[in-house]
Amino acid sequence: MKVSNRKRHSIKEKGEGAAGRHTVRQVVVAHTRWLLRHGTLVLALAAAGCTGPDVTPTNRRLELTTGAVPRQQPTSDAGDTGIVLAFSGGGARSAAFGYGVLSALAEEASPAARGRRLTDDVAVVAGVSGGAVLASYFALYGRSGLEDFRKRFLGRDVEASLRMSFSPANILRGYRGGVNDLTGFPAWLDANLFKGATLGTVARPGHPRLVIHATDLYNRAPFIFDRASFTAICSSYDDYPLAYAVAASTAVPVVFAPLTLRNFRTGCEALPEVRAQAAQSQPPSSLVAREYADSLRRYETAKDLNYLKLYDGGLVDGVGTQSLLHLMGRSAPEPIPEERALRLRHLIVIVVDASTRVGGDLSQTVDSPKAPDAIVAAIDAMINIPNLQSFDALHDHLPAWRNKFVKWRCGMDGARRGCGDLDVDVIRLALTDIVDPPVARRIMKLHNRLALDAEDVDLLSSLGRRLLIEHPGYQRFLDRIRRGTTDGRISAFSEALAQSQ
Repeated sequence: MKVSNRKRHSIKEKGEGAAGRHTVRQVVVAHTRWLLRHGTLVLALAAAGCTGPDVTPTNRRLELTTGAVPRQQPTSDAGDTGIVLAFSGGGARSAAFGYGVLSALAEEASPAARGRRLTDDVAVVAGVSGGAVLASYFALYGRSGLEDFRKRFLGRDVEASLRMSFSPANILRGYRGGVNDLTGFPAWLDANLFKGATLGTVARPGHPRLVIHATDLYNRAPFIFDRASFTAICSSYDDYPLAYAVAASTAVPVVFAPLTLRNFRTGCEALPEVRAQAAQSQPPSSLVAREYADSLRRYETAKDLNYLKLYDGGLVDGVGTQSLLHLMGRSAPEPIPEERALRLRHLIVIVVDASTRVGGDLSQTVDSPKAPDAIVAAIDAMINIPNLQSFDALHDHLPAWRNKFVKWRCGMDGARRGCGDLDVDVIRLALTDIVDPPVARRIMKLHNRLALDAEDVDLLSSLGRRLLIEHPGYQRFLDRIRRGTTDGRISAFSEALAQSQ
């Protein structure tokens, strides 16, 4: 477009004088600010896009030891009562719900010794994702750490220390492998909860057996953080940071980068740990057990499996019961520590499931649900039935496990009289059991986050405490341990389940 001399003249005139110079200065300043603002954004996006997350392998090779792993020694005050806990995934929602269950156990006296509580009788504690945070903290600190857990985790805004905003930079980070990496949640867990503790720390005498797992993306199978799994990749177990194991179990894809383990694969076949594991291997009893056994073998045979990429354990087992089943498939008395198994007469398995919710506003109108609501409901649907099936499998397997356990104990040299006395029960406490409409609607709004309001923590912990105390199976367990009697069999869980429904 041509500009006439008159037009050019008018433009020139506008630039003359104090007012004109001020107008030009405003235009220059505005353009400069625009360039700085958008230029900074472009540089930030470029930096985020070019720099991937820190996925440095977090383990080291298993070195030659002087002998087999020492067995734990019996604790002087351990009685004949045992509890197995399994905390589901569900972020802080699960941790608060499970915290209520542990609080109820801490209020109940144990028959083992004066001043002892049922929390002190926990022999095994399993957890996944948010439940792994609670399980690991309890395994490390025991009953004395319960009050601190509320202050140091449930009462903190963990997400304030992480990248959680929906921004262009975080979208690029997620595309590159994960918005948050080793410098995020793993570092927070170690600094605020675990203080340098390792898997070997919680494996010492006096601690309950800890069972947490993540998802091995190559095998599409659980990676249980136990000595057998680390031995399978020829890696050291005792010095692996507890914070990394918990972070792997909570690593939701894209939001978090995977925790990476190097598969050292070969070079430790002659170590005592490897020979002991091979001698204890049992033939798989199901397709799931066979697939898990095959995944351990692939660590040695699959030539392209150089690094394990570990994500949220809820992808393969949302309540931790499948991991317990895998351990029960090994030689007795797994998963009960041997020093506890020798005295055990009463055992209850308590599955605490806060992973899914039922209901919501999706079906009130004919309208299509918004994307966030549809995604949350779809995730709940994907894990709900597998979680129930896993619980059913655990319940159905317990009679066979009990028989194997009793056979092992009675077959030992110098077996005690009454070695066959053992009653076993299993109960399930779930947020889906809450039928009060206002409370159920409130639960539906508590998504899988790492932070909760104090009022929501109070609600969930009170629900966990109440559901345990009121459960018929738990009441029967209390009656047996108080009277000191056993029925010598699996308790009638099916009858209790029918009554609770």
